[in-house]
Amino acid sequence: MTDVPSPQKLKQAFAALRCVLPADRPRAPKQFYALGDLQTAFLALKRPLAAAKEKGGLINPWALASLGRDEVRNAAALAGLWMSEFGGETSKRFLTSYLSVAVPGVDWADELDPGYRVGTEICPMGDAADRVDVVIETVRHLIGIEVKIGAGLGREQLERYSASISRRADLQGLSARIVLLAPFRSTRSDVLSSSWVDVALAAREAASNSSRDRTFVEQLIATFGDHIRAF
Repeated sequence: MTDVPSPQKLKQAFAALRCVLPADRPRAPKQFYALGDLQTAFLALKRPLAAAKEKGGLINPWALASLGRDEVRNAAALAGLWMSEFGGETSKRFLTSYLSVAVPGVDWADELDPGYRVGTEICPMGDAADRVDVVIETVRHLIGIEVKIGAGLGREQLERYSASISRRADLQGLSARIVLLAPFRSTRSDVLSSSWVDVALAAREAASNSSRDRTFVEQLIATFGDHIRAF
């Protein structure tokens, strides 16, 4: 059984420690600003903060929607913002700006003008194993976009998607394109690569007005660009 030190030994031990411990109490940090100046600054910020709250500028709505880094949810949100049924000309401008970078060599403003369709989780040929995250169909093009944020590609995933999109495009007489939207590039020559920065820049261009003058749709697109920029 371990011996319990006597009170006298404990007293001697604490007395010895007292000699090596700092004697002074920590001082309060030096005050660099007068309290009156701080109060004036907070009062001056009160009105701008209230205005920002009224416009919803303090919290990103996509953070409230709990999209996080979920690939399916973010792909669905992006597809929705691209739909002309949702945001009319603003949504078309957003998609035009993105496609002009992701799929160069096409006048996308002219291509999208007659109308286009955007779908999510599409099986181009009905095979559930070949479900493409976002599919865009125009009068001349069929574009499949595979979305990645934190996960990598599955075995022969792009090969299957490319073959599936190509078969459907052939049946419809369209030109097929496959785009990988990810924080890494595709190693396949027949798959185009784009990044989330491309989406963020396209969102900023679509919502080019100052935050004070943006419409509701422009504000949603701009804040989505802020949300996904870090991807």
